[in-house]
Order: sequence, then structure tokens, then C-alpha cells
Amino acid sequence: MHPAHNQPNPAAPQAAGLSHQPLAREHLPRGPGVLLGLVTAVDFWAQISVLLTAETIRNGLGAAPASFLWVLTIYAGAGIATLPLIERASRRWHYRQLIAGGIGLYLLGALLAASSQTLWQLVLARLVQGIGGGGLFTMSRVYLQLVTPQTERPAQLRGYIFGLMTAVAPLPWLAALSVQHWNWRAGFVLQAAFALPVLLLVLTRLRTEQHTPRSLGALDWPMSLSFALGMMLLLHGLEGLELARWSAHASVLIALALVSLTFAAWRTQRHPDPLLRLHVLNGRRYLAGLAFYALYYLINGAASYLYPRLFSEVLDLDLQTTGALQSFAGTVTVLALPVYFRHAAKLGDRRRLIALGFACAACCLLWLSWALTHAASWPALLGPMALKGIFPILGVIQIAGLTYTEVAHEDFAHAYALKNIVRLIANVFAAGLASQYWHMMSTWHAVSGAGGNPVVLTGQNLLAMLAALCVLGMLLVRLQKRLR
Repeated sequence: MHPAHNQPNPAAPQAAGLSHQPLAREHLPRGPGVLLGLVTAVDFWAQISVLLTAETIRNGLGAAPASFLWVLTIYAGAGIATLPLIERASRRWHYRQLIAGGIGLYLLGALLAASSQTLWQLVLARLVQGIGGGGLFTMSRVYLQLVTPQTERPAQLRGYIFGLMTAVAPLPWLAALSVQHWNWRAGFVLQAAFALPVLLLVLTRLRTEQHTPRSLGALDWPMSLSFALGMMLLLHGLEGLELARWSAHASVLIALALVSLTFAAWRTQRHPDPLLRLHVLNGRRYLAGLAFYALYYLINGAASYLYPRLFSEVLDLDLQTTGALQSFAGTVTVLALPVYFRHAAKLGDRRRLIALGFACAACCLLWLSWALTHAASWPALLGPMALKGIFPILGVIQIAGLTYTEVAHEDFAHAYALKNIVRLIANVFAAGLASQYWHMMSTWHAVSGAGGNPVVLTGQNLLAMLAALCVLGMLLVRLQKRLR
């Protein structure tokens, strides 16, 4: 343990610690971890279902691809802009109130989206939905950390993981099924139908955490606005890479984003009570964990871009089958979780498990590469998709278990917000890079006269590159000394 690594910069004045205290064991509601996992799943439903059915939604609205991009980026941008405000808002309101209010806004946004008649009405609805839902992941995880006594925390964290994974597993199949049998609006109705009972459970089951009101402090609006603008421009610029080759327009967007984010970071460092305490980045264990989070989400983001495209363009699978295959991978995760929880204490060094997770991911990608030229039907894909389902258990769950052990209690909200910022950027960045390579290499294969299907060759190249990245992850996790 190296607690000194998490100490704040002495030159930067700090605010008082969090005023929240864990609830007594007898006051804890039954299964708060599972319920908070469902709360996080509300956010995941808004992102996964729209990404999977994006083409159906776009065609239903008759929107151009470049304009439709705002439907994807506005939710993530609005959500990420709220993250620095969560800790400050929790000084005035309880996390239970913030979670309920967030789901309420999300629910309103989903209903507005389902009733939208034009693209820009849908963009506005997604903005409302993102403001409400984008912070649910961070708020639910921080609430669980704050209200659960340390002795109860491992069991509740297991419940949290199980609730989240169970709620997300059927989503791709349900989303594909609903839009294919009805229309694009059904996906947003599905989101609302899931969010409503979760909201009722939050209102009836979650206890308000112990809370002593504190001063909201001087809210740094220039930092907040520049951070929101920078993240929106960055996400939009990176998402745009999925549609077209790198251009001057993309360069300008990303350059402006970096300028805005640099200004926000400068303001944060100078402020005595910042919206995001960047001094948590001084912890070497936390930084190592953040790096492996980023690597995991880079692989996951690129694969999430590739799978639907390969299934559709190479194997000629319809949307419902593609969704069912992704739900199968999620079901494998859910079924394997109880086995993992039962035997976790006997599995030893988490670093070995993370390395094994990267090995499973590499095997999945190489197996899928082989299947592109040998698979006659979807059953041949069940093997690689099963390995895909094992990756989260051996990957991100282990990384999470090692990353926060030296983060001070009062810094947890900031540390988790920073992690979720990394998650969103890494996913979008990876998809953008994969798309750029796809455009470049499929064109090259088509004009070079090389034998074989250009799409298959490009897909196999990308899968091999991601597998090599997984092998690199295996080596790095075994060589590093911070996460142990």
C-alpha cells in the first residue's frame, strides 16, 4: 500500500471531506447493490440500444448520416458534462434525490424521443435524456460506496455487478426485436418501460443517506462550460470519424476541444474547491488502473463497432440475429458471475486474472477472424461470443477491484467521475480509429487487385490488430507493479 501517492498537492487548498456517513446495517434496504446495478443499466440501455439500431432510426427519420451523428453524441456529451457537477450537487441534495431526478429526466427524454417527428426534435429529446441519465453510473456507484459499511461492501458490490449485467444482457436482442417488429420509436419506448419500474424502486426502496448540508462553494462556471463544450466537440469530432475520412473539419473540432479542455484543467488546478479534484491522479495505483480501464474500453469500443458491421456485411445476418448474438455474450457473463463470486477468493492474484481476460479476448477475436471465411451460419459464432462474455469478468471487474483501494473516501466521487470520462472517450475514440482504418483499407483492397473480399480482408486485419493489443495488455499487466 502506498497511501502517500494519493495525497493532494499541498499547494492546492482543499475543501472539507464528504459529510456523508454509512448507514447502520439495520437501516440498509434489502439488496441495494442489485437495485443500484439496475440504475446504472438505465444509462446503458440508452446508449447500447441506440448504437445497435442507429441505421433503422436514421432511415425512419430520413436523416443524413452527418446530421444524425448528433443523436449519438448529444446524449454522451450532455451526460459527461454533468459529471463534474455531481459532487457539488450532493452537498445540497441527497444522492437518492439526484438519482431519482436523473431517472425522471431520462424517462421524459425517452418519451419525447419516441414521439419525435423530426431529427432535431429527437436531438433535443436525447439532450434531456443525457442530462438525466449520463450521471447515473457515477451517482449509483458513489451512493453505494457512501451508504454501505465497509464490512458490507463486498457483498453489495457483487450484487451491483450482477444487477447491472443481468439487466443489460437481454438488451441488444430486445432492442433489435422491437424495432424490427414495430418501428424505430419502439426502442425509446423500451427504454422508458425499463426506466419507470427502476424509478419506482428507487423511490420506494432506497434510503436517504446521512447528510449534513454544506456550502455549495463558488461554482466555477467558466470551468464547467469550457469542460462541457470541450467534451461535446471532442465526442462529436471522434464520432464523425466513423462516417468519413480524417479531414480539416475534424482537425479543427478536435483542436478546439483540446483547447477548451486544457483551459478547464487549468481552472481546476487553480480553484480552491474544484469541480473535479485532479489531484487524485497523483495516486500511482489509480493511474495504473485508469490506464488499464482505457485499454479495456479501447478494445471493447473497437469491437463494438466491428461486430455488427462484420455480421451484417460479411455474414449477411439481420439485425435481430446480431442482437441475439450480443445478448448471448451478455448471458454468458451473467451465468458465469455466480461461479466467479463463489470461487473468487481461491483465484489468487488479480493480475493473472486480468491477463487471462486479455487472452480470452484475443482468442475471441482470432476465432471470429477465422469464422468470417468458414462460418456458414450464426451457430458457428457462439464460441467466440462466449469468450466475449468472459472478458468483462476477468477484465474490467478485476481492474475495478484493484484501482480504488488507495483512493481517499472523500475523493471517490471525483475518482469515479474521471474513470467514466475515460470510459466514454476511449469507447468513441476506438470506434473512430476502427472506422478510419476500415474506410482506408477496404478502399485499398478494392483498388489494389488483391484477391479476396475487401470487406473480409479489412475485418480480419482489424481483428488481428485488436488481438495483438490484447496480447500487449497481457504483457503489461504482468510486468507492472502498481496493481497487485
